[in-house]
Amino acid sequence: MAIFHKSFLGIIYFFLIITCITNAQTIDISGLIKEKGSGEALIGANVSFYKDTTAGNLPVRGSSTNKYGFYSVPNLPKGVYTLKISSIGYETYIETLDFTVIKTKSIKNNYELVKSSILYEEVVIEDKRLNFSQNTSTIQVDPEQVQKLPSLGGETDIFRALQLLPGVSSTTEISTGIYVRGSSASENLTLIDGVNVYNPSHLGGFASTFNADVLREMKLIKGTFPAEYGGRLSSVLDITMREGSKEKFTGNLGVNSISSRLLLEGPIDTSASFILSGRVMYLNKVLGLFPKLNNIPRYSFYDFNTKVSYNLSDKDKVFFSGFFSSDNIKEPPNSKDVGFDIEWSNATANLTWTNVTSATIFSNTSLMYTNYTFSTVMLDKLPVKNPLDFYTKSVIHDFEIKRDMQFYLAEDHSIKSGAELILHQFNTTTSDIFFTELKYKMDYGKKLNAFESSLFIQDEYSILANLKSNVGFRLYYFQNAKFMKVEPRASLTYYLLDKFIIRGAFAQSHQTLHLLTRSDIYLPTDVWYPSTKDILPASSTQGSLSFEAASEDRNFLFTFECYYKDLKNLYEYKPDAQFTYGTEFEKQVTPGKGHAYGFELFFNKRIGSVTGWLGYTLAWTKRKFDNINNDEWYYPRFDRRHDITFVLSYKVTDNLNIGGTWVYGTGQAFSLPIGHYSLNSIINPQETAKLYYEYSSKDAFRLPAFHKLDVSIKYEIKMEANELQISLDVYNAYNRYNAFTKYIGYKLNEKNEKIPVLKQFTLFPFLPTLGINYKF
Repeated sequence: MAIFHKSFLGIIYFFLIITCITNAQTIDISGLIKEKGSGEALIGANVSFYKDTTAGNLPVRGSSTNKYGFYSVPNLPKGVYTLKISSIGYETYIETLDFTVIKTKSIKNNYELVKSSILYEEVVIEDKRLNFSQNTSTIQVDPEQVQKLPSLGGETDIFRALQLLPGVSSTTEISTGIYVRGSSASENLTLIDGVNVYNPSHLGGFASTFNADVLREMKLIKGTFPAEYGGRLSSVLDITMREGSKEKFTGNLGVNSISSRLLLEGPIDTSASFILSGRVMYLNKVLGLFPKLNNIPRYSFYDFNTKVSYNLSDKDKVFFSGFFSSDNIKEPPNSKDVGFDIEWSNATANLTWTNVTSATIFSNTSLMYTNYTFSTVMLDKLPVKNPLDFYTKSVIHDFEIKRDMQFYLAEDHSIKSGAELILHQFNTTTSDIFFTELKYKMDYGKKLNAFESSLFIQDEYSILANLKSNVGFRLYYFQNAKFMKVEPRASLTYYLLDKFIIRGAFAQSHQTLHLLTRSDIYLPTDVWYPSTKDILPASSTQGSLSFEAASEDRNFLFTFECYYKDLKNLYEYKPDAQFTYGTEFEKQVTPGKGHAYGFELFFNKRIGSVTGWLGYTLAWTKRKFDNINNDEWYYPRFDRRHDITFVLSYKVTDNLNIGGTWVYGTGQAFSLPIGHYSLNSIINPQETAKLYYEYSSKDAFRLPAFHKLDVSIKYEIKMEANELQISLDVYNAYNRYNAFTKYIGYKLNEKNEKIPVLKQFTLFPFLPTLGINYKF
């Protein structure tokens, strides 16, 4: 026994000695990368350590910053290195570091990069290996590049910019979200500083719900997203706001013919900064000045963004961010058959604490709140016995707590894990009769509370020098439906000949919140409803395979990606759904399934005075529901067979930029009556005969193809420390009358009888705007 005891102690001592020797020979380096002057955290900045000063070979070790600007390089062998820090749009930082005399195990080094005014071709990329994005189907969107695209009044909508990318579209100009790879807008997760936003866009592409001036990063994952994201089936749009300048007080004032905006930012003290912006859009007032435009709907909105950051210490930081928006659209003044009034609003608040626990551990904890309200009032202006009236209102309150941690274990090996708890409060009202109390009294409608929780872990690891993996899973629980599932996620990235990348990914996900919309009404009638024992959570299984390549000088980028998505437990209203106030809601829906597949091509010129891209998508989306369309498959309204986008930007001089975008898309699917008949009353033959329609199969018709050209001219005037930008933007340059919908309207004959007439509803014609933007 004594011999065993001594042997055991000897083994322990041996490993302790080896560990001490190893620790003595390596060092952990971490820190924050910021923009010099403003103090903004730089996301995705590359940190590389080279053994020589020429950096002719690949770096010995490297890392990139997370969304808070934090980087970590664990277990770097002690020695003399050349450090290079680079980020697109910033001057490369170079420094020689000697770690041979360092006696501590870890070092914290913070750095600041100077913003560069040089062209992209002057930015030297030292790494021989391409790294376009960290994950499959992921696109990093630069807010500054977005602002160069055509817009209205000089203010670009980030959602319109996203719709110019392959696989992303908007089915109509009035749609309130993006449609990614054949999924509805409700299947996309939109986060602003980590908080879920249910309805993330203003109508018509006039402006994004999120002011591009306050954004630091936009990341779109079109499918097969990693385990850190959950709660949606299709895609993720992760948006990070700026913290505000820590150097000086600055602002940005924008005024144009249909909207105005103001941004202010600056330091509060040496440890804190703020940024806030507000916008108002008054198109309804402008259109009111021109009686000839009384066939255009009246639309207005306003929104507000703010963020405050405070450094508690070198390791701890606190953020508070808030966002509010409100929209309203009403029928055109000369509308004679149908009146409508649609309103929605978003409000979010987020308190986040970030902590650098050690050189290899980073954590953040968040308390979040979301409020969303949507209502539609629809009134028949030519009422008969059964007028086409409808009212719906959906109110959601979310209370959430979330904690994430990142562990940098070794070279090319990191783990991220976290937990999330959410309490949902729903209030839903639907009625085919409208009275004022329905709109203003919260006592009406069905109220439900729902609790959900999730845990996730994902492991990013380099299996080989040219093969990287991201493997993880998400454990998901939803109380109302007694639902618990494990969602596996995995992706592989293979680097071939330093110029090509092959990626493959697989993911399963679930969505417990359903968005239901009436298909027989062309206006939005959104109702969010949680899963219950009768309404099961939706699920998706999807996979993708992509190929990426760049030219030798990296001026041109080409990508090809194909995907397949299988969807289950989708829900739609039944054909005979009853909307009488008080009707049991869960009995008005029917389950279904769907699948989507296709491929995307993307050709991008990234460097020089002329930049832009050409994108093409060929896709199929099908749905099938019980008791709908005779239980047969059909193509829903967000199915788009062909989608082409062409984007061009020409920098004529340092002050003058001309841009244009042209889009083409297959017309959306919709249902239409293919005949009508009337029946006289047997009891009262003198009574006016009732008119009945015989409808086509579900979404059997297509609107004409949608295409549109937008053009912009932007001229900048430098005035010492200030800058004035004048922009002329033309929306729908060749005045294409794109059909928003075709529907059956009515006209009255000499006998005052309603005669059905096929009508086309067009939203926005040729619309030039002049804008002024002043930075101070």
